[in-house]
Amino acid sequence: MSIFLWTKAALQILLMKFLPFWFCVFFVSPENITEKDLHGRLFINRVFHISAEKMFELLFTSSRFMQRFANSRNIIDVVSTPWNVEPGGDQLRTMTYTIVLNNPLTGKCTTATEKQTLYKESREARFYLVDAEVLTHDVPYHDYFYTLNRYHIIRSSKQKCRLRVSTDLKYRKQPWAIVKSLIEKNSWSSLEDYFKQLESDLLMEESVLNQSIEDPGKLSGVRRRRRTFNRTAETVPKLSSLRSSGDVGLDAKGHVTGKKKLMESCNTALIVVMSIFLLLLVLLNVTLLLKLSKIEYAAQSFYRLHLQEEKSLNLASDMTSRAENIQKNKDQTHRLKGVLRDSILMLEQLKSSLIMLQRTFDLLNKNKTGLAVGS
Repeated sequence: MSIFLWTKAALQILLMKFLPFWFCVFFVSPENITEKDLHGRLFINRVFHISAEKMFELLFTSSRFMQRFANSRNIIDVVSTPWNVEPGGDQLRTMTYTIVLNNPLTGKCTTATEKQTLYKESREARFYLVDAEVLTHDVPYHDYFYTLNRYHIIRSSKQKCRLRVSTDLKYRKQPWAIVKSLIEKNSWSSLEDYFKQLESDLLMEESVLNQSIEDPGKLSGVRRRRRTFNRTAETVPKLSSLRSSGDVGLDAKGHVTGKKKLMESCNTALIVVMSIFLLLLVLLNVTLLLKLSKIEYAAQSFYRLHLQEEKSLNLASDMTSRAENIQKNKDQTHRLKGVLRDSILMLEQLKSSLIMLQRTFDLLNKNKTGLAVGS
């Protein structure tokens, strides 16, 4: 009887110890993972020399890696809620942030809300399945669509994991064909650029982590960096006990907020100066137009007077001499040449003023673009 009890206890211990491993072997095979990919596009499918638990920590906690990545993508004012356990067993957290844009058609910045769901099928340190639903609020037709990103983190070995990221565009309501093509063109382009940089930064992080492990001479520096990281990083949620941990957000707001305020003040000063200059040019153009209208009126009056004088000359040709008529014609011709010369001069001034106005608009656009890129 005692042998039976010992055997039963040993089997229970073995099942509790190795069940997660066999679950990953049989139920998290590459074929099953492929079936769970979204129907849009697969942007990342690579094996990294990073453990599955570490990969989850890098991507879905307030790690220094995500702080650097957010700053490089001009993502500011990041605020996130803790991981909370839902009634169905999944864990959920919500992130809000601001994206600084370089596109003048969509404005200077846009806010976004990202809802991340960690599914209950995930197994700690072996398999993670996360969906991230991203909704932007200040871009054209933002109420028509949202982006769904699916992250698979599958353990390959103790220090290796495979990361698969698939994405799909979801529509809340169907737009027109031309609007839909515009949404898809801009969205796919932005997503491709985003995940290319994410993959590149993960490869750099992989090389840094592996170099710190392989180089024993830098052990003390690595320990200092680890202690610093541990003070700021968020605890990874424990999937076995489904406990949620706090999330303190990604952004150190002081520096970024000051940078944003400086950019806004520079933009305001530049706009004020350019507005005053444009107002002066407009007033100058109005003055030139008034002078041209006066010259035109004078030319018309002179032409009418000339016609009247010709009629009077025809009627009184017997009373005037031919020499006086020739002299009067010369004087009138000289006056007409003077009026035409003044008109040409005013038109040239108007042309140069309009050219200066066009150059001012070009300079304003270049300065705005340069400030947006520099920020």
